[in-house]
Amino acid sequence: MIKSLRHRMKLSSYSALYIAAVLLISMTSHSAVAQDINTMQKQGRLELMAWVGDQPKSTDDGKSKADIPTFSVNEQVVLTIEVGTPRWFTGGTRIGNVEMADVIAKQRNTLATNYTARQNGETWSRQRWEITLYPQKSGDYVIPRLPVGVEVSADDGSKVSGTLYTQPIKFKTQLPSGLLTDETPWFSATSVDVVEQWKQSNDNLKVGDAITRTVTIKAQDSLSVLLPNLLVNESTAQYQAYPQPHKLNDTQERGDYRSERIEESVYVIQQGGDFTLPELTFQWWNTKEKRLETVVFESTSFSAKHTFNSFVKAYSAAMLVSVLIVIGIVVSVLAIRRYYKTHPAPRWLTFHRVVKEGNWPKIRGFVYRELRGNTSLLELDKCSASEGWSETNSAFQKGSQDTHVLKRVWKVVINKDSNNDPNRRSNRRPWWRKYFPKALPDLEQKSR
Repeated sequence: MIKSLRHRMKLSSYSALYIAAVLLISMTSHSAVAQDINTMQKQGRLELMAWVGDQPKSTDDGKSKADIPTFSVNEQVVLTIEVGTPRWFTGGTRIGNVEMADVIAKQRNTLATNYTARQNGETWSRQRWEITLYPQKSGDYVIPRLPVGVEVSADDGSKVSGTLYTQPIKFKTQLPSGLLTDETPWFSATSVDVVEQWKQSNDNLKVGDAITRTVTIKAQDSLSVLLPNLLVNESTAQYQAYPQPHKLNDTQERGDYRSERIEESVYVIQQGGDFTLPELTFQWWNTKEKRLETVVFESTSFSAKHTFNSFVKAYSAAMLVSVLIVIGIVVSVLAIRRYYKTHPAPRWLTFHRVVKEGNWPKIRGFVYRELRGNTSLLELDKCSASEGWSETNSAFQKGSQDTHVLKRVWKVVINKDSNNDPNRRSNRRPWWRKYFPKALPDLEQKSR
């Protein structure tokens, strides 16, 4: 009986050890399953979703449609990554970097958006992350699998951590307008605000003063590095331009992405007078209204006074030419006066003096003297056969001192060509002979 009792006790201890071993193995197995993050995802206790643009709609079987979204070049493409669990997050979620050719990726908000939602009768905790992408060229793009490190609470209360991977996401881009090319400087945004400011070092500008031009561009759903560079080194003879370092700023507030670019340039006036600072122009694609917009900063004119040094520097060449011209005129006048002190005055000047005196006999004698010396004629009516000459000659013979009559008579007399005169070999004279007569006018005729 004692042996039987001992045998039963021994069997009972074996059974207890077996049950304890089974429980231990079960607990160990359950703990191992709970500590595997991929197993939790397979069991539906952890979800990872990623998409670009609008959140894709789910079909009847709970799977999302695989439509490829299309965007404009330079348009802001939002990559959304969402993690959800019916438990709670026990640590921070870590998103891998997005590295793609011809794409600028920026995670502006380092904090996730946390919220809860009811799903299959349970309350799920969710974290949503957003990464903004800016494709620079037209074409097809694929966002590679991104690692997402998460840490959540398991059903048994333990902490489970690991790394999940998103599925590759496809999208494509194209130029939004035929007026644009990949080489055209432009950007995309939903709205743009611009401000231009001017500041002068003095109200009354003069050479050496400065004008500061500040241009501010604010864009929504864009990136500051994509906004155009407007104020470049555009120096001229009137001013010297000194562009200042640009100020770039990108912010995010409640899902609104805003970019700001501030440019400033200082123009130092080099010359006096009026000058104009040029207009500035840039284009942007309105992704909200689907149209191409053009922004123009109007040109502005200024006027600056000269200093003595700047005046001399600006007009030194003109002043030198003017001085040389004045010197030449003075020398010429003195030379002419000296010449005519020993030579007879030009005929036109002598005739002008005679007419001015108003002495009719002297005028008449001067005209006939010129007529005979120039043409060998003795009568004025034979000087010209043109229409109206008879009336002009008649008025002159009657003693008219009308300026028009005298000028016409004088013109006909001095221009009379006597080539038809057989007694003279030639009556042609050089043009300068009209104004500078021979010192001995009768010498030629006497030699004949």
